[in-house]
This record gives sequence, structure tokens and C-alpha cells, in this order.
Amino acid sequence: MNIASKEILARLLATENVTVSHQRCQTASFNVRDRVLTLPIWDNMESDTYDHLVGHEVGHALYTPEAGWHESASKRGETYRGFLNVIEDARIEKMIQARYPGLRRSFISSYKRMLADGFFGADLETINTYGLIDRINTYFKCGRSAGVRIEKSEMPW
Repeated sequence: MNIASKEILARLLATENVTVSHQRCQTASFNVRDRVLTLPIWDNMESDTYDHLVGHEVGHALYTPEAGWHESASKRGETYRGFLNVIEDARIEKMIQARYPGLRRSFISSYKRMLADGFFGADLETINTYGLIDRINTYFKCGRSAGVRIEKSEMPW
């Protein structure tokens, strides 16, 4: 995998000259104020996973507003921030995949591998015992076919 060409891909998808930083970290991130896209350095990262992480963070670059985002999350506490982050991730992933349909395969393949590798904190059986917001997160990232249980009473959420 050619990291330099992937950096160019990130800038092209974001339609701006974002700063791309590679670091040893747990996951990718995007700083909406400073316009810095941070990508993790993981051993044996598959190209699809890299493309998926770039696509996800470019989704934040394109669709997550700077104004109001951090203020509303900070004022209401960590629980609210966690819920807001999960919903924002689902929103921007839907939008980035609609804008760049070629990314869908990378998202599907990467999330399937991440679920199998325990990236979401456990195996599927254990995830199905987690609280609603963690199950919503896994459901929207890994898809309906992943087997995440959402109870009938929880469906309105």
C-alpha cells in the first residue's frame, strides 16, 4: 500500500488540502476546526480498511459542521457526546458513500473484518448484551446482516 498516494486520495475526496497525519493510535479522527485528518498506523492494515478510514474521516471533513458541534456535545456531558458521535458517524457514512459509491465495498469489507477482530469491543454475542447506543453503533457500521439485535421496543430509536 502506497501511503503517499492514499494521502492524495484523502485530499481529493475532501475537495480541500486537508493536513493528513499518520500516527500510532487506536483509530482515525478528523479535527473539524484545524482540518487535520489523522490516520492510524496499524500492523498489516488492509487497503480496504485504509480507504474506509479515509472515507469516514473525509465524511466528517465534508459534512460535520465546526460551529455548534463541540459546544453542544461538551455542555451536555460525555454520555450525550457519545450518542451524538454515534449518530453523526451514521449520518456522515451514509452521505460519503452516496457521494462516492465506490467506497461502499471498502466500508463493508473493512467493517466485517473489524467486527471479526473485536474492534467493537467484543464478539457479536457479547455486543448483543451491550447498551442500546453501542448496539446502534455496531448495527449502522456493520449492517443488518451482521446480526446485531435491536429489540422491538428499541426500534423507535
